[in-house]
Amino acid sequence: MKLKIIELTYRDVEKLISDGYRNLIIPVGTIEAHGPHLPLGTDALIPEIIAESIASDIKALIAPTLYYGLTSSLLRYTGTSTLSQETLVNQLKEVILSYKQHGFEKFIIMNGHGGNIDAIRKALNDLWLEHRIKSIAIHWWIFAREVTLRVFGEPGAHAGVDETAFILHRYPELVREEYYTDNESFLKENGLDIWPSPGSIIIYERNRGLPRFDKDLADKYVGEVINLIRNRLIELLSKI
Repeated sequence: MKLKIIELTYRDVEKLISDGYRNLIIPVGTIEAHGPHLPLGTDALIPEIIAESIASDIKALIAPTLYYGLTSSLLRYTGTSTLSQETLVNQLKEVILSYKQHGFEKFIIMNGHGGNIDAIRKALNDLWLEHRIKSIAIHWWIFAREVTLRVFGEPGAHAGVDETAFILHRYPELVREEYYTDNESFLKENGLDIWPSPGSIIIYERNRGLPRFDKDLADKYVGEVINLIRNRLIELLSKI
């Protein structure tokens, strides 16, 4: 069954809503460098993968992805782009209010980018206070941290082991292992901010979280992350 709004007619959407598909997943990412080995759209592609994998189980449709987000220190890398926080907050609020009028009742923001978190929280908080709109935001790499540690034995990173696994799982043709070098990795340390970022692979623990190119392990990891998110959403959506 097709559940992506971009592929449906308005009559299809009307029927699905009347059949109980009143949850809406909105994937949100950004366009920014992810090492030399991953595509610029990684932070949007991963939320799309998750959304497509869980939508039918939670009776949700999938809105078109919001590809642009908030990026700062990686703007030096060609192809990277950014919005202001105000723009992203307003875009989220206006998109959700548009869909709310058609009968969607609960909104799931599937976020793939850390720079978006504050804007998403503000938008959803405002929507609840002003319109009593129910929502859940999932910042997948944070929520799945325990799965990352269990499967890989180390934490994730920007363009690291966890993000590489998702793209390798679904889009192996987009992973450019031949371009990879750990010389482009940068350890982000507490108390030290640098603009621009010295590397497009950002790790948070020394020598941990760097990319791996093991397809079988990637498949295992993605399956466990998707199951975690699916099961938690089934539980939460029944409670809000």
